[in-house]
Amino acid sequence: MTPRLRPARAGEGQALYEVTAAAITALAAGHYAPAQIAAWMDGRDAAQYETVIAAGTVRVAEADGVILGFVDTAPGVITRLFVRPEAAGRGLGRVLLEAGVAEARRDGLVRLEATLNAAPFYARCGFVETGRAMYRRPSGGLPVEVVNMELRFTR
Repeated sequence: MTPRLRPARAGEGQALYEVTAAAITALAAGHYAPAQIAAWMDGRDAAQYETVIAAGTVRVAEADGVILGFVDTAPGVITRLFVRPEAAGRGLGRVLLEAGVAEARRDGLVRLEATLNAAPFYARCGFVETGRAMYRRPSGGLPVEVVNMELRFTR
């Protein structure tokens, strides 16, 4: 079945948490140290994703009642985009990214922080690297290198 995009609903925080954890565990391996991957989800839980859902900025891709991925935005920024490993490489990330860009687009620019494994995907979608940084979650944990990227639009 073809996934359909829709707004995330209250009560789907656990599903978003599981998508994120699966994507990080499977797709970031080889780009980050095992200790970084193991610590990535520390301190995160379904309740945090419920807060994100309540903001009304999350769109999910669902097929046969299963959430396969999601994108979250703020004005001018893609804040989160994760796809289940079994759905990766089939165009779902691009569909979610296009929906996110449409929501986030502001002043001719959309920015994001890409993981090392996701940066080539974003580059294929037109994003350009503007620098690199070390990201450490506010709750602590091991820092991870991220690629700052942006997509510019002509006016």
